[in-house]
Amino acid sequence: MSDSRRIARVVLDSRLPQLSRPFDYLIPPDMDLREGVRVRVPLRSAKRLAEGYVLECTSGSEHSGKLAEIAELVSPVPVLPRNLWDLASAVASRSAGNAADVLRLAIPKRYVKTEKSWWQDGAALNPSDRGTWGPPESATYGRYSAELPRAGARTSFSLPYGMSTSSDNIAIPRSREAVAHLGVQTLAEGESVIVVCPDWRDVEQCWSVLRGLVPEDRVALLAGDQPPAQRYAHYLRTLEPSPVIVLGARHAVYAPAHNLGLIIVVDDADAAHREPLAPYPHSRDVALLRNTMEDVAVCFASVTPSLAVRRWTDMGYLQERSAHGSSRPRVIPTSLSIGHEAMASPARLPSSVYQAAKIALESGPVLVQVFRSGFSPGLSCAQCTSKAFCHHCGGPLRKPSASANPSCLWCGVVDTRWSCPECSGTRLQPRGQGIGRTVSDLGKSFPSVPVIRSDGENRVVSVPQSPALVVATRGSEPVTAGGYAMVLLLDGAAMLQRDSLGALEESVHAWEHAVSYAADHGACYVTDLDGPPAMALAAGSWTQLMRHELSQRTALKLPPTLRIASLTGPSENVEAIRHAVTSLSPQVDSLGPVSTHDGGVLTVLRFPYTLGEAVVKELASWRHKLASGPRRTAIERVKIVVDDPQALDTLAGE
Repeated sequence: MSDSRRIARVVLDSRLPQLSRPFDYLIPPDMDLREGVRVRVPLRSAKRLAEGYVLECTSGSEHSGKLAEIAELVSPVPVLPRNLWDLASAVASRSAGNAADVLRLAIPKRYVKTEKSWWQDGAALNPSDRGTWGPPESATYGRYSAELPRAGARTSFSLPYGMSTSSDNIAIPRSREAVAHLGVQTLAEGESVIVVCPDWRDVEQCWSVLRGLVPEDRVALLAGDQPPAQRYAHYLRTLEPSPVIVLGARHAVYAPAHNLGLIIVVDDADAAHREPLAPYPHSRDVALLRNTMEDVAVCFASVTPSLAVRRWTDMGYLQERSAHGSSRPRVIPTSLSIGHEAMASPARLPSSVYQAAKIALESGPVLVQVFRSGFSPGLSCAQCTSKAFCHHCGGPLRKPSASANPSCLWCGVVDTRWSCPECSGTRLQPRGQGIGRTVSDLGKSFPSVPVIRSDGENRVVSVPQSPALVVATRGSEPVTAGGYAMVLLLDGAAMLQRDSLGALEESVHAWEHAVSYAADHGACYVTDLDGPPAMALAAGSWTQLMRHELSQRTALKLPPTLRIASLTGPSENVEAIRHAVTSLSPQVDSLGPVSTHDGGVLTVLRFPYTLGEAVVKELASWRHKLASGPRRTAIERVKIVVDDPQALDTLAGE
């Protein structure tokens, strides 16, 4: 049907799957609309209004019935470009999710005052008003410069080790300096670049380099810890028709930057790149979708590649590149260097490592990386050594500090009257050593040296170049100018032997990240680690071990060699979905179900990449069907998560 009416296709900002499609509305005669603006429209009745975005304005509609009119123009600012809607739709289709949920991740909450100020600025409409930028001489940012990836290219970029200093004398890892320089090099070519970092530490480090090389108005920060109004202002900057460097956490990957030339995903093995909100996309997958849809170059940058990147490189899907300017410090596994040494210090340190730490402390700080948070990661009965579990939910008990009462890791209930179901004992003892206990032990072994603790509860960004023991959990390591005189990696076997599919990949990422913080001539040691992992860590090459891991996963039908989808919810609904999906092909199978703590079940579906589109389409149809039944207001009766390996850990009881 075609007519002369002015019609707008609107996508609603709704979590309900049945509303995840464009709807046609009449444009009032006196309303001036453009694509991408926010509007309010009637939903079912004129009394109920919903907010949405205008996808396009047209003169025809396929709807044969009466069309309602748009009730209100919320803002004249086109915050939803068409390519962002196409990307959101593609992410939702790949994840069996709702495109509106993706838009909620991509577009920050509106702030009227911020928006009005930006809209009145001429740069919002006229790129010439933003001013010109003359790129710095290559000598000032070209230490790691290389040939830029061509349009549509996909690369794995190995970052340098060691520490550097920014223009304002802030300690910066060379790995982050190389990422920032690659971004400036792209901007100098007149193209925008998106840098997606795992967390706030990486964002701050890259920003410390960028602000000494480019004007602030050429950088848009999209970090989770920003004030909301500031984040919205920086998102509006990405809408301007002039090149920009977009720097931020996982949500930055959606930024609609002008003339986008490159997306850099930093440390894609970091779990922070996995979105915890529906439809649970990974930054790596979103970047590759943009690579396909927009012909944008994608670079996965890290000191050592993730398992997925290693697989793609071996397939020829990615090209390998390396930064120049540093060499990797030597790492000495104590099990290979001292054999069966009987003598050890009270702090779990072999005597040779203890002596090396004393010498290193004479010239600067020493970094000690530990695996577990809290005082002790678990508790056991002091009488029979059985593991202690919560009487309320069955979760593991732990002590966050030496003086704290035991509490449950799952439900948080404090259990002061615990008794062992095996021997009726009532006394608990620590099982394993967390950061709290390590700090206590090291303080006793090095009584004259300050001990600095850095973890999720104690944020330490940097430490001075003076003698100190810096004890940090994985990912919480502070930086120091010139690097650490010594880096000590504890709990090697505990990291590798835990019941998690990602144990090897996460351990490699954590170890190499800490090693990259060492001084150029610093010493690195790892304790309690032997066999092939110890040899690979000493040699600085994980390629063969990663390939062996991938071959094992191929034989066992585990990701990333195939795709998976987890179903969590009532058993009757999960079983119905499982039966429908496995009926698509004999190549689709399932693991489980296992009971969950809330009375539901968990099932994991496995399917090859060639069947991905069909399986995800079937999952999306079931998600829509369950939301359209008697409980139409239910957003997610069955939780469907695609391509999340952690579901296998849950299935195994991790």
